[in-house]
Amino acid sequence: MPPAPRDQTSRDTALVNAGIVLSRVVGLVRQRVLAHYLGTSAAADAVLAAFRIGNVTQNLLGEGALSASFVPVYLRLRIEGQGAHARFARATLGWLFLLVALISVLGALFAPTLAMLIAPGFDGARFELTTRALRVLFPMTGVLVLGAWSLAILSAHRRFLLGYMAPVAWSVAQIVAVLVAGIGLHKRGSDIAIVVAWGALGGAITQLLVMVVPVRKLIGGLRPTFEIGAPGVREAMSKFPSAVFGRGVILISGLLDTVLVSFLGPGAISSFAYAQTIYLLPMAVLGPGEAAVSLVDFSEKRATLGQDEAKQAIIASLARTLSRVFALALAATVAFVTLGPEIVAMLFQGGKFDADSTQAVAIVLAAYGPGLPANAASRLFGTACFALGDTRRPALFAAVRVVTSTCVSLVLMRHLGVAGVVIGAAFAAWVELSLLVYTVKKELGATGLMVVRYTPMIVSAIALGAVGLGTRYALARLGVPTLIAAISVVGLAGVAFLFVADRTGALSVRSLLSRRRS
Repeated sequence: MPPAPRDQTSRDTALVNAGIVLSRVVGLVRQRVLAHYLGTSAAADAVLAAFRIGNVTQNLLGEGALSASFVPVYLRLRIEGQGAHARFARATLGWLFLLVALISVLGALFAPTLAMLIAPGFDGARFELTTRALRVLFPMTGVLVLGAWSLAILSAHRRFLLGYMAPVAWSVAQIVAVLVAGIGLHKRGSDIAIVVAWGALGGAITQLLVMVVPVRKLIGGLRPTFEIGAPGVREAMSKFPSAVFGRGVILISGLLDTVLVSFLGPGAISSFAYAQTIYLLPMAVLGPGEAAVSLVDFSEKRATLGQDEAKQAIIASLARTLSRVFALALAATVAFVTLGPEIVAMLFQGGKFDADSTQAVAIVLAAYGPGLPANAASRLFGTACFALGDTRRPALFAAVRVVTSTCVSLVLMRHLGVAGVVIGAAFAAWVELSLLVYTVKKELGATGLMVVRYTPMIVSAIALGAVGLGTRYALARLGVPTLIAAISVVGLAGVAFLFVADRTGALSVRSLLSRRRS
């Protein structure tokens, strides 16, 4: 099986991005509904902290670590033929099922301890609500990890769209649950928080069912086995711990951020979570979206081409992908820093989420901006390491990132509050990127960074900020209502960016549109 041509890779990236964007947009609607009923209240703090723990476990065992250790081995076995890839898939399903079942049960049993670890600053009511939500969310986490196994198989066969659209079911289930409870049953506060948790469990089951139907056809059945001697199992297992550790220390960094924020008073956790939801919209495309296709692409090149030819092909792919990533990441950074109040108001303001909540979240969003390019690029360079068979050094660099982030955050949070914690994380992301770039350059001889054209990207991002700020000033003088003004500011700034980016060559709008149509 030869590596996919460039056009195929571009189409695959477009499909992944389309799926991720759709799932993130629906996820944003979910957060908007939750914000309407809970705002930045104590109940919002509790349920969002509980989701944080569940998401950490899912991400720790799920897509990131599983893809890094599973996809390269699965692709190699599939290229070799003889059906070994199917045996490998069913064997890993068996061992993974045992692992997630154990962790799900332990998570539910030790929910109070976990709640104390993640949010030691919570008072009695918030602590109890967080514990109750965790007991529902840990079984949900196990289901989502099995979904990550399904996603890895679909990705290895370049069936990207379904796998990355499946999370829509997870969000829709929560939206329906909250609306039924809020409108039909007139529930409020802590009752809404628990309803969201049960909706998430139902959504996770639905998401898994959507994916396992095509997966069953691809591997000839879903009956798990426990063949430790099946082809590739020992190899994948040997890489899995370092991949988990690499993901784990990053997630621990996020948990430590949540722990630190929990000491900053009521509303801090929810402000942090709402800002992170917005931050993850561009990151969903720039990070996992590009990395998911790149992992398959790089692994195929390494398995099918000669060593030198594969290295050159990976470098060329990195350069093309980095050009897209940096152009969009710089624009998102400028938007977060300069247009935060409009972005937050457009997405969340209403009901219990008032103007003060908007301002609090906008400050945190501005702090997220500078770290976005580094986080997006780190996913790509980490993916290159995984495709080259190295899961150890990315894990080590992730540990360096955690230590750096925690130290800087502890210093800055005393003066800047939640924004100080986020700035510490952004600084650490650049440290990690520097280490990954050095490693990839040592392995491949180049990184693709030197051929990226940065000046057009900077000019385009400046145009976005200038038009946005100018529109804000003009509409403020005219007294335009908040929501209309916010939509106008963000919309005109986005149009300005696309126009200038297309004219300067920073980004081809026509190419983007043709990729989306494909």
